[in-house]
Amino acid sequence: MNKKILYILSIVATLGFVSCDDYLDTTPDNRTVLDSEVKVKELLTSAYPEGAYGLFTYAMSDDADDKGFSENSLISNEQGYFWKDFTDVGQDSPAFYWDACYKAISHANTALEFMEKQKVGGVVPEKYQPYYGEALVIRAYCHFMLVNIWGKHYNPTTSGADLGIPYVTEVEKDVFKKYKRETVAKNYEQIEKDLVEGLKYIQDGAYDVAKYHFNRAAAYTFASRYYLYKGNDWQKVVDYSTMALGTNPAVKLRDLSGRYRSLGLNEQLAEYSKATDPANFLLTSNVSYWFYYFQAKVRYAYTPVIENKILNNIFVKQGGNTWCQNTASFSEIDKFVFKWGYFFKRFDANSDNGYFCTMTPVIEAEEALFNRMEANAMLGNYPAVESDLDMFFSKRMTNYTDANKVSESKITAAYENNSKSDSPLKPWYDVEAKKRTYLNCIIDTRRREFYYEGLRWFDIRRFNLKVIHNVKDGAPVTLLENDARKTLQIPVAAQQNGLTPNAR
Repeated sequence: MNKKILYILSIVATLGFVSCDDYLDTTPDNRTVLDSEVKVKELLTSAYPEGAYGLFTYAMSDDADDKGFSENSLISNEQGYFWKDFTDVGQDSPAFYWDACYKAISHANTALEFMEKQKVGGVVPEKYQPYYGEALVIRAYCHFMLVNIWGKHYNPTTSGADLGIPYVTEVEKDVFKKYKRETVAKNYEQIEKDLVEGLKYIQDGAYDVAKYHFNRAAAYTFASRYYLYKGNDWQKVVDYSTMALGTNPAVKLRDLSGRYRSLGLNEQLAEYSKATDPANFLLTSNVSYWFYYFQAKVRYAYTPVIENKILNNIFVKQGGNTWCQNTASFSEIDKFVFKWGYFFKRFDANSDNGYFCTMTPVIEAEEALFNRMEANAMLGNYPAVESDLDMFFSKRMTNYTDANKVSESKITAAYENNSKSDSPLKPWYDVEAKKRTYLNCIIDTRRREFYYEGLRWFDIRRFNLKVIHNVKDGAPVTLLENDARKTLQIPVAAQQNGLTPNAR
């Protein structure tokens, strides 16, 4: 048996992962040798990152504040808040997510290698095509997330020299194989190649539960995110977002002002992560503490300052309208925004020990909508932006009537001259005044929608935003617009395996 392990991995063993010896001596999915489309399909259920990025990217963003006290101390929450180099390798740490992505890539590559051998005349047999497409999109997605955490944000002027991450396209067969970092530009080329090719083959009907795989809506939304971050083909962002949302996007948005209001809080927690909710395009099972209990109990998290800044400050709110994102609390200071819950995974059927897991919505209908808004603003399609904002607010606000409707005058009054922004948007591309006003509105509203989900950090990077973190009984700390700490340091063990560290 060939021994298969990625020595790009940052750690040898950690909670939720098999030991190094076990990993060396088993096939990547711990099942059997691939010999059919059924087994390829089974393998790809393991090809999604088991780790989560939400906790540490949230802590680094301006969504977190210092409560001054906490019952639970999570080192990645603290180190993220102060933008220190992360030392933890356990769940919810950057090292854990790095490993989870490269392990998912390993599974995808194993499936792809087998399917490449099944080609006839260079064509993938029809029975394998959905899984071929899925594996390519998984590989593209995982590398995309890696380069957008451990590489600088894409900029055509600098990305040809900026260090990205290793792009792994082959099954590991040589123990101690050394990897090198590609440039960010090269990473984006490789991601786009895999993504565009993979999109040709995605078929929703191939899966028992399509929401647990890269179905068409999820893959199209990821494509819209890719071109949004690249920032030089806005029409593709609009096109892919529209393909994801379909002809009636309103029915796909999370209905917080309607159906969710009839549910109890525990029911809402369960509903948020269900495959039956139309808003959930892609759900992944993650070993993670990042759910409502720990979101409330950690020190650097949600506070009244944050609540007043982003949840209560809604420019179309009038009269008796209520913003329908529920909040709750365990104590006077331990408040949280209601989103997803957790489940407990036992080590085995007879064990009382195990670890916390979440079913996390990693790609949602709302992202496709916001991506489309942003791209339409850059294209100057302002009525389309206003229409999409109205659609969104109608699902987030009670009594949303014509009096609340979004208009250019309302957006200008609230968001001209970087109003409601701690730092002006500074993307690599030029943004004229009117477009900037609309972008201010979209990005502020987007921040509110994806609270806790970690996406705000990527907006901070791509718009070169400054972040100021308050410190109880101390001076505030600041992350500058072009601060090198916005690019996370390569995990220590990966450096020891030969990867060049980021400059500090």
